[in-house]
Amino acid sequence: MSPVPISEVEATPIGRRLAAAALIVIAATAASRGFGYVREIAAAAYFGAGPAKSAFDVAFLVPSTVQILVAQAALSAALIPVFAGLLEKGDRKEAWLVARTVFTLMMLILGVVVVVCIVFAPQIMPLFAPGYRHDAVMMTKIVYMSRLLFPTVLLLAATGVFISVLNSFDHFTLPAVAPIAWNVVILLAIFFGSGRLGIDALAWGVLLGTLAQLLMQLPGLARRGGRLGWSLSWRNPYVRQVGALMLPVSLSLGLINLNGVIDIQFASFLGQGGVAAMNYAFRLYQLPESLFAIAVGTVLFPTLSKLVARKDYDGFSDTVSMGLRIIFFILIPATAFMLAMSEPLVRLAYQHGQFGAGSTTLVASSLFFFAFGSAFSGGSALLTRSFFSLGRPWIPTTVAIFNLGVNALLNWLLIKPFGLGGIPLSTSVVSACTFVVLMILLRRQLWRINGRKIFRSAIAAFILSAVATLAGYAAWRGLDVRLGRSLSAQLLSVFGSIAAAFLAYLGAAWLIRMPELGLVRQLRRGRK
Repeated sequence: MSPVPISEVEATPIGRRLAAAALIVIAATAASRGFGYVREIAAAAYFGAGPAKSAFDVAFLVPSTVQILVAQAALSAALIPVFAGLLEKGDRKEAWLVARTVFTLMMLILGVVVVVCIVFAPQIMPLFAPGYRHDAVMMTKIVYMSRLLFPTVLLLAATGVFISVLNSFDHFTLPAVAPIAWNVVILLAIFFGSGRLGIDALAWGVLLGTLAQLLMQLPGLARRGGRLGWSLSWRNPYVRQVGALMLPVSLSLGLINLNGVIDIQFASFLGQGGVAAMNYAFRLYQLPESLFAIAVGTVLFPTLSKLVARKDYDGFSDTVSMGLRIIFFILIPATAFMLAMSEPLVRLAYQHGQFGAGSTTLVASSLFFFAFGSAFSGGSALLTRSFFSLGRPWIPTTVAIFNLGVNALLNWLLIKPFGLGGIPLSTSVVSACTFVVLMILLRRQLWRINGRKIFRSAIAAFILSAVATLAGYAAWRGLDVRLGRSLSAQLLSVFGSIAAAFLAYLGAAWLIRMPELGLVRQLRRGRK
């Protein structure tokens, strides 16, 4: 059989180097998600899906939203294009000056924000969970845990600067491995602290785990020959360029995540366990996207920024196309599998200890509706970073502002017919709309985006996913009937189903010679 053809960009040394980095990130992310999976099982077993877990989810919501708005993700999206561009021009001294100044300004500004949020937590937190406003016990617990968690904003901002610098040097290992430590620390806090501290142990675990994640980046920085200290060179034109990018980037990423805030506000009116049930479902839904799509975007983002600095827009377009095809090749079958297997997945993942069958049904319903948006959400994340690399951050920001209102309206319309499931269904519809609009707008910026190739790849993945999911479901059904539903039996039936679906999908892709398989094969050779 002749080799599967690949594009010119995919066969270049850059493509092979990025593939090696992507494989490292995916492997580290897989390990991190494995520990995260165990962390979620432990949280479900110890705290269930009741009011205590919902209180933690609300308390964690505000600090995590603030750090997304002005800290880690937005900071990386604004700093990497500038820092990587300076490295591409050979101006390392200027690049390090920019990093030091951005670090100093972030610590000063966010320090004030954190203090204000801690002092006024009793006034701030009811705004984010209006359904719990009149529950004094619940709100007291939310306020206490939010005060524990607000310092993570500062820690994550510092981590964001460190990771941006390391990624600009094409170093991805430490940033990818650090979340493993985060999950391990939280697990230890649950196991050893929950008996004495209750749900507060989870909040302490997040705080200490975030600190461990920050400290793990320091050896990588030391090996890059620069140093991060204090600098107030805010008049520097490159620092101002980062600042100019930060506002629209923060708004864009923040508005996307504010959809989650709106979702929790609506869920807080659906009983004390509604927020926890939706968040448990979101963790499972997010697993394939965070494992593969985020890894692809993380590895490609610095390269996209460097291609823009070289004005190589053909290479930029080919790289975006390659990333989207890989994301769809992986996430479309993951979507199909979650749709068919939502209840068995939730039962295996969470139905232990305090987490009962009723909670399984509620979480599985949410997971089913979340799954529809998985591939669109992963593709939108890469497209958003593409606009950031092009210096057009206001385009995805405008789209995010529009979709914020759409999400709120759909939540209101869909909760009545679908209950809690209406909220994730709204999220999926918004993800699809976001992807389509961003694709159209990016094509206008670049004149070409290889849309037909992306569309053909997505259709092929969709058809093969249907076949593979049928094989996976049939395998699960047969094993489930024969083995029963003990924990060991569920492990065998669910993972047997995953193996059957995986082999069926890869086999079918090989038979029709999907280009994405040739890409993976070529990239593996390049890594060796």
